[in-house]
Amino acid sequence: MRTYTRAMKTIGIAVCIALAITASVQGHHSFAAEFDGSKIQTITGNVVEFQWMNPHAYLIVDVTDGAGKTVRWGIQSRNLSILKRQGLSKQTFKPGETITVELFHHHDPAKNVGFARYIQKTDGTKYDVIPGGRGGIVPPNP
Repeated sequence: MRTYTRAMKTIGIAVCIALAITASVQGHHSFAAEFDGSKIQTITGNVVEFQWMNPHAYLIVDVTDGAGKTVRWGIQSRNLSILKRQGLSKQTFKPGETITVELFHHHDPAKNVGFARYIQKTDGTKYDVIPGGRGGIVPPNP
């Protein structure tokens, strides 16, 4: 009986661990589930906010559309540890600063949401934040 009880406890613990791991994995979405890797778009606008938080950094940017109307965009970037290694910090983008972002658009074309590929400041500094890219500051073209 003691062996049976020990075996049941071991199985119960294993099931609890498996459920905990499954729940944490499901909490993180995949790039392909949200963004379209074939829909690349470039926008230019003014930074409203740069949210430096886990698991990803976010830029909130006001962009003037073709009709002259201001449209707010939400732009997701890579995780903080990767951005730090690429030379970015929470002070990299300041409210009011004009930036140009090349991004992968959300699957829903009606949403003003994207995942950043490149972010360029008006001084010409260009950051490579492509998922799986080489990362860091892109040297200027000769």
